[in-house]
Amino acid sequence: MQTFKRSNKNMASNGNKMSKITLTVSLLFFGVSCNTLAQQPVSERTITIQMSASEVLPADLIIFNVNINAEGDTPQKAYELHRERESLLADLLMNLNVEEENIDYDPIRMNRRQVGNNRYNSEEGPKYITATNQSVSITFSDFSIYEKIQLSLIENEFDSFNGQFSSTKISEGKETALIAAIEAAKERAELIAKTSGVELAGVSTINFSDHQISIPQRASSMEMMSRASDASIMDFAQTVEVRSNISISYYIR
Repeated sequence: MQTFKRSNKNMASNGNKMSKITLTVSLLFFGVSCNTLAQQPVSERTITIQMSASEVLPADLIIFNVNINAEGDTPQKAYELHRERESLLADLLMNLNVEEENIDYDPIRMNRRQVGNNRYNSEEGPKYITATNQSVSITFSDFSIYEKIQLSLIENEFDSFNGQFSSTKISEGKETALIAAIEAAKERAELIAKTSGVELAGVSTINFSDHQISIPQRASSMEMMSRASDASIMDFAQTVEVRSNISISYYIR
């Protein structure tokens, strides 16, 4: 029986850039009136810029998530069924040559609950079942095995799994998007300060966040016509987007 060996991996690594920057701006200029602004201490006068920038990256990874679950009228039966399904998944991944460092999983979770009128009930009264659950995440770059994994899981009565595109350049993409957002925020703050007759006097606060967005990339009709009759939808290139959001407050004088 195959079992998983616990492995941690940072799914993203650095690589070459493919840029597509988009920016949105929200501006806040504190001060009810010019007179009120003039009476405030310099350290309390601020311009706050909220900026967003994104980086579009080639999708060269698939992260496939599988939920292993089982249930039985006793904890032992539920656990044995769970281990059987876990072993099936482990054998499948070994046969597909998925590297050990590309497999992450959570420990098995078990819970016991009372059931109503179902196959576990009898005239003796309510019965209880034990249910198990375990999340497994597999990362691979060979898109051709995506359908093989799904078919094998369905044939072995797995009923909860999904996949999403990712990229080996996520970390670099986040950094590029963050730099673009900071530079754009500074340019906009300088423009507002100059137009308003004030000067920037340093940064007061900075807050930022980033996240990943999947973006389906459509192929043109000519590209689709040139594909072979046995082509798969997985043959079409895909992209993912990483976005950085930043809020910077500048002192003014």
